[in-house]
Amino acid sequence: MKVATGTVKSYDWVRGDWLIELDDEAEEVFINRKDWRCTALSVGKQLRFQMVHRPKGIYALPVRVHHRGGLGSE
Repeated sequence: MKVATGTVKSYDWVRGDWLIELDDEAEEVFINRKDWRCTALSVGKQLRFQMVHRPKGIYALPVRVHHRGGLGSE
């Protein structure tokens, strides 16, 4: 899978998912908190992730990195 990068844009209270703004595309990518349970998310946080298509849209899966920032953080 291709590794993508983006910035956490907002939290969707209706869906219960975070929204990522991609660095190089206009697509919306969502974060399901169950996939990212070991990562503290906040608006403006830079992330590296892999995209997966699910029935509700495109979701980000964390990429394992080896530093103190946790999964997918930069």
